[in-house]
Amino acid sequence: MQIPKRVFQLAKQPALSGFHVLATQTLAEAGVNLDKAAKGAARGDDRLLVHARQGLREHGTELLERMQHHFATYLERAMHTMYMDTRASLEEISADNLTLIEDDVVTRQIEIDRMVMRLRDADQPSLGRLNLMIAQLHGDPEVRERENPFRPYLLARSLHEALRETIRDENQSKALFDVLSVAMVHCLPGYYVAIEEVFKSRGISSKLTARPSALTRAQRERLAWQKAAEQLIGHGMTGTPPERQPGKPAQPKQARMLPELRRLMQQHSKALPDAPGQPHAPDLQEMVWNVFNQPKAARPPRHDEAPAPVSGGQAHSALDAQLKHMQQARPAASARGAREPGPLDLRAQLADAAISEPDRVTVDLVSLLFESIVHDEQLPEGVRQQLGRLHLPFLRAAMIDPSMLHDTKHPARRLLDRIGTVATGITPDMACYPALEGEIDTVLDGVLERFDTDMTTFADGQRKLDQFVSTLLPRSDVGLARCIDAIGMVEAGSARQSDAAAALGALLAPLDVDPRVGNFVTDMWSRVLVQPGGDAAASQAMLAELVWSAQEKSTPEERSRMVRMLPSLVKRVREGLAAIGMGETVSKAALDQLVMVHMDVLGNRQPASAKAMDLEQLRAHFAAFGGEREAGRDPVSIGHAQLEAALEQRGIRADLYTDAGNSAAHAADEQEWLGMALPGAGFELAVDGRYVPARLNAVSPRGSLYLFSVKGHAAPSTFTRDALLAALQNETLRTVEHAPVFERAVESLMAGAEALSGH
Repeated sequence: MQIPKRVFQLAKQPALSGFHVLATQTLAEAGVNLDKAAKGAARGDDRLLVHARQGLREHGTELLERMQHHFATYLERAMHTMYMDTRASLEEISADNLTLIEDDVVTRQIEIDRMVMRLRDADQPSLGRLNLMIAQLHGDPEVRERENPFRPYLLARSLHEALRETIRDENQSKALFDVLSVAMVHCLPGYYVAIEEVFKSRGISSKLTARPSALTRAQRERLAWQKAAEQLIGHGMTGTPPERQPGKPAQPKQARMLPELRRLMQQHSKALPDAPGQPHAPDLQEMVWNVFNQPKAARPPRHDEAPAPVSGGQAHSALDAQLKHMQQARPAASARGAREPGPLDLRAQLADAAISEPDRVTVDLVSLLFESIVHDEQLPEGVRQQLGRLHLPFLRAAMIDPSMLHDTKHPARRLLDRIGTVATGITPDMACYPALEGEIDTVLDGVLERFDTDMTTFADGQRKLDQFVSTLLPRSDVGLARCIDAIGMVEAGSARQSDAAAALGALLAPLDVDPRVGNFVTDMWSRVLVQPGGDAAASQAMLAELVWSAQEKSTPEERSRMVRMLPSLVKRVREGLAAIGMGETVSKAALDQLVMVHMDVLGNRQPASAKAMDLEQLRAHFAAFGGEREAGRDPVSIGHAQLEAALEQRGIRADLYTDAGNSAAHAADEQEWLGMALPGAGFELAVDGRYVPARLNAVSPRGSLYLFSVKGHAAPSTFTRDALLAALQNETLRTVEHAPVFERAVESLMAGAEALSGH
């Protein structure tokens, strides 16, 4: 998405103030480190360390000032040259522009590069996300740290140059650089967080990591906007766009939208002129950005259930009444087979409406937004036109609640994006596609008929669509239906065991239980307790006996009772483990652990329990386990062997992806990726070095398993949740959409505004 320079200016302040804090902490820590090093130094190094410590004490204030000066200078230069290729290409290099470089210059550069590598490793997650955000803002598919104006190189060079100017003795300067480098690396974590937060507060994130290559489409569109703007300016077009003239064929969206954007730019410049009392009058590009990307902190806690109040004003009420009349007339016109007017055609019908400046801007921008959506080439033609039907209710919702334009969780935006997403996986070449189009029509008819002020109308439409898609895919393929049922049953079994283990852990917590018995109860016996068809009452009764048998026996009566109990106890444990299909090796290891516990008890080697209970008390304590327990909702961990065995038992063959690797995605990225992983969504999976189309068919109820069909593969592919996140992070799995429908439309508007702003 194209971004006003002001966003970078906003990030500049925390970068400068953060560097002041970082440099101050670096000097302080370096001083402490030098004091410690001087005390334990060998005699040969003692003099150099003493001189370095003395130099830091004498010149610390000057060094800090010079570091800040250099950093501010380098940062300003970097912000002007980012993503501007000022380097000579290989074709431009000749003997005339070659320069000899002295050895000490090369040595200094090597020293700086070494420090840069250490700084990069010190805060790689935040720095990596910041590099990605800046690449995305410039529409570049390749992440290049050298184009980040806040990159570690500026920190390292500022320190190096300030030292070279402040400390004249070369050996002393080199020693100080080594010590200060270590200190800055130690103090760096957290520096990039404040800069990253500025971008996040403007609605920018690194969520597109899962599909950076698709940004090349945004680059091509940007060039198309620039070319169309040049043609518009060259022909002096200020009035009716060519596609509205009689007998003229429809033109691409740039030719249709640019005149409207130009009109909006001219009206905006008249409404908000630069003035001495107004330090900054935003241009068209920044105005569009501000409307759709308000800081997150400014968003009011809003919607989902309560209807939004209609803002006052007679003009606003008249406009809403007109929009409502147009909205309710559309289903009837569609039933008669009448041609649906385009978003800008509807905007033209509102040209004479008496509305305020904020309302007029909202009407203009939402109309342009939907004009972009109905020309989105990533969507099938039928879905584009269907999404155009959302224009009027969406516009009315924006008039009621302007915050929805920068609220990704607003029900209207979620419905819009969900329709676009499902159209990437269920495509026109599939037999079930006509049924999807019919359902989308039904959902939109319901929105057009029922929406007035209650935003939950959109949420109801999305739920209806989600339910339809969840039944459409298995209904069209019997084999797929069996796979979906199977992953649901696998998860249900694991969830029962996980919930039982959590409940048992809570019951064991107040007891002083031998850890070996506690682990056996929560890990293995919990599976026996939830085994379908098992004797749950008998298995639950075993809990008290297992815990009691592991307690110290202080009287002969207790020891005698335990000896009589053990044969039956061991037999029932063995039978329980066999009932859940526990392998002989694992079962024997578990029994051996219990035998060792009992040997310790009988040999008087078991420590006394601080909270010992007799058998009857323990039975009363564990009776609570048999009560009704609220089922959890969180995903559960399902191992490869467990999943493979469960599918084989049902005669289902599938490609399993269960390895989470060593990747650790940012929490915000995980939330964004999982939000895109909905049934019906289109993906691409890397198979044998190339990407193959795939469709997400189902997600298990608790989000533990994800079932995909892959083009050219008879067997489905099943991912665990952690494996899915790892695949999205390392790009072996990527979404077809590089961004949701709404964001793509905003990107397009930003590119158009930028194209006009450059003329």
